[in-house]
Parts: sequence; C-alpha cells; structure tokens
Amino acid sequence: MSVGIVTWTLGISAAEPVIAKAKALGMETIQYAGDFRDGPAALLREQAQAAGIGIIAVDPFNAGPPDPAKATQEAAIAYYRQVVDFAAALGSVPVTLQGLSQWTRNCADAASARARLLACCTAVDAYAVTRGVPTLYEVCNHYEVPLIHTVAQCRQLLHEIGSDNVRMILDSFHMNINEPDPVQTLRDHAAFTAIYHISDSGRGGIGSGHIDFKAQHAALVAGGFTGKVAIEPVLEHLTPSNPPKVDADRQLLDQQIRHSAQVWRSYVTLATAPAR
Repeated sequence: MSVGIVTWTLGISAAEPVIAKAKALGMETIQYAGDFRDGPAALLREQAQAAGIGIIAVDPFNAGPPDPAKATQEAAIAYYRQVVDFAAALGSVPVTLQGLSQWTRNCADAASARARLLACCTAVDAYAVTRGVPTLYEVCNHYEVPLIHTVAQCRQLLHEIGSDNVRMILDSFHMNINEPDPVQTLRDHAAFTAIYHISDSGRGGIGSGHIDFKAQHAALVAGGFTGKVAIEPVLEHLTPSNPPKVDADRQLLDQQIRHSAQVWRSYVTLATAPAR
C-alpha cells in the first residue's frame, strides 16, 4: 500500500511547493485538494513526474457553490466538468464527487436534495467516462456535509448511479463518527474502496486518539483492499479543517504526518513478512 498525503491539510495548492513538500515528507503520492483554478494541470503533472510522486485523486477542497442560496444543478455539473477536464489533463486521475452535496443546501427538503445529488453525480460521472477519468465518492460525517454519511448510504447512491466507473473513499475519522463498527465496515467494503484516509478520532495523526489502526489495516487486507492510502491529519487546535499558518504548527503537523506514515508502513511490513 503506497502512502500519500491529502494536500489541503498542508495549506498548499501550487504545483511546485506542494510536490516539494510531499517529497520532503517522504510521501509516495498526493491526493490533490485543488482544481483547475489553482494552476495548470501540465505543471502539476510535470512536477509530480519529476519527483516520482503519484497523483491518486483530484479532490477539490473548495468545491461548493459561491453562493449556496443560488446553487443550481446545472452550475454544479458545469463546475465539475471543468474539474474532470483538469484531471484528464493530469493523466486520467480520479475525481472525487462528494463536494456535489454542498450544491444541495438550498433544496426545499431532504428528498429534493438527494435527487439533485443523484442527478449531479450521474451527469458528472457520465462525462468523466467520456474523458477516461474514474470517479470516487468519499463518505463524510454528518457534521461536515449534508448528505451521505455512512457506507450503506454511499453504496445505495452508487447503485443508483449505476456506473462501474465510480468507487468509494473511506476515512478512519469519518467512520469513527458515523459507522457503528468501522473495522467491520472496512472488512465488508474494502474491495470496493479505492482510497483509505488516515486520521485519528480527533482528526490528528496516528496515536493522537483512540482508533485501532492496526485492526483497520488488518481489516483492509482481509477484505481485499488494493487501493491507495492517504494521511489527512489536522492539529487539535485547528480542527475541523484548518491547515497550519505558522512555523510551529507546520513543524508539529509534519511530525504527525511522518509518524503516521512510519506506523502504517510498519503494519504493511509485518503483514508481508514471511512466516518463520
């Protein structure tokens, strides 16, 4: 399992510094939390290739509408088509779709919001297929997004989309809030999961909370997981979603990222070591 970083946590989106930072942290990949507005795809692709860093997804962090009260289905699809074009220019990198739920906040009720989300996901995925771009949907907790908070809800949404092009992202922090048994969830859905996110129960790095990451690693292996792993920590005093802005916080976050990668890689090494 390769280990990478979700880049919004670093507070960097420009191609050269974000790739340099990932390399300095010892990451093998990035999940790029930016989009077509943050710089040319060609430059990001070239920087990543030169550094030997893989790009496992385009995950636009600021994917919501400029004015949620005026959000429309048509505008959401138009925005995401541009994200898909950006991902295609990177080399058929997957695009995450969960940000589309932010375009439903002005719907009259839960049913109409769900219907808009389904329509948007279906349309964007269909366009992504024409561009050779896979799509992903991350299951996020109910404090952060208006819809799709459990794996069961996500699997139902993807069933209704009806496309073989879309898979899931599961996140240890989000599962800790909304899944009764995250380990069993991983075991049951590992084979349908493209990316697994690492952050502890308080959203920090491994060891800052109570999640049993060794058990989660074992569940992924048992369930047939063949995807990528990305670390997504936030410092306790910056939660829920603020990257560091001062050097002391940057250094502390770097320590948590490096420690998390070291611990996770130790599980991988143990799991693949020959029996004596």
